[in-house]
Amino acid sequence: MKSSVLYIFESMNPLKIVFILLCIVFLGTGFCRAQIAKTQVVQLSAIANSNGTITLKWPSENYAGNFVIYHRDLATNNRSWSGPDATLSGTTSSFTDASTKLGTDREYYVYKIRSNTIESRGYIYAGNSVLSKPNKGHIVLLIDSAYIKALAKELTILQTDLLGSGWFPKLIYAGRNEKPAAIHNRIKSYMDGVVIRPKCLYIIGHVPVPYSGHFSNSGDRPPPDGHTEGAGNHTGAWPADLYYGDLVGDWSDNLVRCETGSEIRNHNIPGDGKFDLSVIENPIELEIGRADLFAMDLFSKNDTLLTKEYLNRVHDFKIGKKIYSRRALIDNNFSTFNLASTGYHNFPCFVGLDSIFEGVDYFTAQNTGSYLWSYGCGAGSFTSCNGIGTSDDFMRYKGKFNNAFTMLCGSYFGDWDNKNNFLRAPLASGSLTSCWGGIPKWYLHHMGLGMNIGFGTKITQNNALLDKVSAKDYPDGNFNNSANGVYIALMGDPTLCMLSVLGPSNLIANSKNGNVTLSWNASKGKVDGYILYRIDTAKQAYKEIAWWCPGKSSRTTDTTFTDICNWSTGNYIYAVRAHKMETTGSGSYENLSIAAMASVAHSNTVIENEKTEITLFPNPSSSCVNASGLIPHLYCEIIATNILGEILFTRREFASQSGSILLDIGTLETQIVQLKIIQGRKLFSGKLLYIQP
Repeated sequence: MKSSVLYIFESMNPLKIVFILLCIVFLGTGFCRAQIAKTQVVQLSAIANSNGTITLKWPSENYAGNFVIYHRDLATNNRSWSGPDATLSGTTSSFTDASTKLGTDREYYVYKIRSNTIESRGYIYAGNSVLSKPNKGHIVLLIDSAYIKALAKELTILQTDLLGSGWFPKLIYAGRNEKPAAIHNRIKSYMDGVVIRPKCLYIIGHVPVPYSGHFSNSGDRPPPDGHTEGAGNHTGAWPADLYYGDLVGDWSDNLVRCETGSEIRNHNIPGDGKFDLSVIENPIELEIGRADLFAMDLFSKNDTLLTKEYLNRVHDFKIGKKIYSRRALIDNNFSTFNLASTGYHNFPCFVGLDSIFEGVDYFTAQNTGSYLWSYGCGAGSFTSCNGIGTSDDFMRYKGKFNNAFTMLCGSYFGDWDNKNNFLRAPLASGSLTSCWGGIPKWYLHHMGLGMNIGFGTKITQNNALLDKVSAKDYPDGNFNNSANGVYIALMGDPTLCMLSVLGPSNLIANSKNGNVTLSWNASKGKVDGYILYRIDTAKQAYKEIAWWCPGKSSRTTDTTFTDICNWSTGNYIYAVRAHKMETTGSGSYENLSIAAMASVAHSNTVIENEKTEITLFPNPSSSCVNASGLIPHLYCEIIATNILGEILFTRREFASQSGSILLDIGTLETQIVQLKIIQGRKLFSGKLLYIQP
């Protein structure tokens, strides 16, 4: 490949000159140095030690300053950093946190400082044998209505995979000719009407693309790739999927008039359906990703077939059938810009420092071997990247492009709603996700301990916005004021995690004699065992069977299990997930497979025939009531109904040494309340007159 400078000046294309012009300006300020992207990052990886401690590592150097280390715990939702935990000499290349233990996960911040100036920073979410988190949350699937019949099978599999991964999906369809505002209102109406608010939005297909912004020399900000009027005219409004994730903001369409863009679709005038905002004003609520392969004609298939291929590829990855080598590739053709710092920051957290490959050709390397992550940057156009290749190359290597998670950076990529766009091409070729990494800087390092990519996407989108109310989370790269731009978007499935586990299959659930017996086929991969759950669809939660059955483990290495603690007749969904302790560049964590699931109509007539009356005091009551005569030191499953049998509430309490519980009734209307309390194989019941206070 030709060098960036040679390619740009030979082409005489003003669309590609801006990066060189910017570099010439920065040279005068001392900004440009060889591989500045690498020098701005403390590349961190972590080792989980057998005694529970965590050791951070970074490249060794003779630095004439200090390394300073802080940490914070994500579980507390406190964004403030604690510390410093240590201040180390510039020749040090590791730090062991002796305050951690098995199961600890925390985020670390390490910076290099000399003469009171912070010269580079690093972040890592590290852990030691961190236990699994089976519940992911509520997700909206916003689906192109053209796919309702054409991709019915694939969409059904997607929903099953999501439920089996701990997500609870809701489908909303959108026509290609609808207005984005109408779709936004439908999403908002749904979210405002449910008890458990969605946390993720997955857009599938050519759902109408919102446009927003006044990117111009005379506007709110310059275009994020720097191509202002006279230097490419990449001005006006850009695609803005963030609009769908802002449920409280006011996205007006009556202020901006900008018609200097080279493409009419970027023109923005009052009342045209394109919004005014260039920068989000409120934190985005949803983790958003879009798989849209419309107008990718180079790949010789219509978007329906390309989307089908993509969904099937993602399914194979999620079930552990499609595997990528745990290594990363960086092909940096902008040594004088800090754009590739996105790769240098994130990749050590994923694969460790020794599994990052530089100085290799982007397509050649990924045609001859697979990579979990790749980063490529260079002077760009809508369909090309100098030093990397073109959209045609993605087509040429289709089926041979062995990369899961792709990051690309160059001019024009981030304006992705155009024919054969370079940022979307990886999804048509073989990748699972793609993003414009570097404008601004992306923070996905939490994936090293099993978080989904949408989590880091939302952090990136909201990053600098949070600075307005508290201390800065992360540096945004400071490139063309690109932080919080409405265009920041993830191409692909936002629920994807970095590693997958081969799970069990063919789960069978049978109800007999008051118990539920489970049997399944073992995983075909190496796993540490299985975890047993009941899925509560009403509360959108996976609950381990041991939750109802104290003293009995929900974990087994067998392929059969008997649930002796299902005390209520009803319909149940059981799930079995394989678990495996993974080691990454961020330490170790317990990874879960997609669940094998089975429904069962359960009957527990043994309990119904053994009712025992209990004493309730005071009775009548207007607040709390004491129930006595229960089995001491055993959990109680409590079901309260009215005289019509309608459930008023359910609770779970632990009986005291005297065999009693104190039950807070809450606030109800005056009525007769029938209490059913189940303990083990016994059913206790009683009636209470509740008087509204």
